[in-house]
Amino acid sequence: MKLMKYIAGCSAALLLLAACSKEEGPSVDDYFLNYEIPEIPVTEDYQVGIFYYKGNDITTRPNGDANFTRWELLTLTDKELSAKNDYNNLTPQVMPESQKDGYLQPDAGSQSYRMIPMVQQHVDDCIEAGANFIILPEVGADLGKGPGTEINQGDSLFVTMMLGRSGRGGKRLPMPHLGQPGVDFVDLKTMKIVIAVNWNNIVDLPPTLSSSNCIETAAGKAYDGVTYTRQQLLNNFFSKIGCYFSDERYYKLNGTRPVVYIKNKTGEIYAQESKAMYDGIRKAVKEATGYDIYIMVESADVWCNQMRYQYFYMEGCVDAVASRNMYDQSEMSRSYMYPQMIDQNWKYNRETALPAFGDGSMEFVPCVGPAWNKLVQDGRGSVGNSPIVKKDDATYRTMCNVAKMNAGRNRLILIDSYNKYNFDSFIEPTVEGYGNGYGRTYLDITRQQFKKN
Repeated sequence: MKLMKYIAGCSAALLLLAACSKEEGPSVDDYFLNYEIPEIPVTEDYQVGIFYYKGNDITTRPNGDANFTRWELLTLTDKELSAKNDYNNLTPQVMPESQKDGYLQPDAGSQSYRMIPMVQQHVDDCIEAGANFIILPEVGADLGKGPGTEINQGDSLFVTMMLGRSGRGGKRLPMPHLGQPGVDFVDLKTMKIVIAVNWNNIVDLPPTLSSSNCIETAAGKAYDGVTYTRQQLLNNFFSKIGCYFSDERYYKLNGTRPVVYIKNKTGEIYAQESKAMYDGIRKAVKEATGYDIYIMVESADVWCNQMRYQYFYMEGCVDAVASRNMYDQSEMSRSYMYPQMIDQNWKYNRETALPAFGDGSMEFVPCVGPAWNKLVQDGRGSVGNSPIVKKDDATYRTMCNVAKMNAGRNRLILIDSYNKYNFDSFIEPTVEGYGNGYGRTYLDITRQQFKKN
């Protein structure tokens, strides 16, 4: 009898299982990240900007490894590194083409005969990559010389070098030929420049800005008995930058609006009325130069919803919000599906967050890079706290298509970068046959992905 009950019970269970169809259960097809990134054909050229860096700390030793400099962590082979520390083939092991004769930092004050030819090679490479403009290293105000009316000398000299107004060693035109190899001045040819603004020393004036100490009421700085508000300091600083706008080699959106990129502390400049603050800057520049500037700010956080910065640049109604390099983060889980994760993040901000402010015309600007390796910057101390993205041409192509899927009406795309060596995030050609060298691959991919020809 017990046997019959057992058989009957098993039969009933089997019948119930048989009645359940596969369609009634969850399926991987329903997962919102389960999709392929399509190849987006280029029907019209994108406007491409490439970040350019000075690499100030690349020759120093990281905190996470006292055995090597950052430059060595970028360029030495795994066999050479393993003699002192085990990196398990995780470092880039490449030699940038322009640095094969020894590292030389881009520096407008350098007397090296290699300097101008090296920078010229960088410009020519960016042209080959199809870039429209180079975003220069940040420019700051020298508050020791005036109320925002002077640019830091080194920053100013770098801009004039890139514009071809000064040559090797910071010497002004005309400069006699000194007999060394190479040319004396940079020739941008078809390339344009964009100035990146570093307003930190104005933002960070004591007392620190906060929600209870906004820019409208915070103490400013006195010069010759006259106190200038922080708004006035900002107005003066942006107006001073405007001295470059009339140069035909400065990038102007649609040929009319000079682009200014605000890079730092975009989520730390507290204002009671953010729009009034940015409008004040616009008005001052217009009065000083005659130009209506196009203000592009860098996202204050890599992955955060831009709604978080409502009381900063969002209500400030800037013209565009640019993504930072999305690889610069610590969540390992995101790295498994970077293309889809990044696409969804950008899509939300582009379609939901940005249109909620101003007249809805704020533009989203995607930023992509070819790789990310914090081992170069931090040594072995970074192992486990930042996913490594090795250079892979297929991955870079995919990310370029994610950028195209999320480009705004002006089709602006940013590349991080030409020469950010300390994170392996650069498209500069490398020496083929040395380590993991890839030649001009990433210049070619950038041009193919964003230009019709």
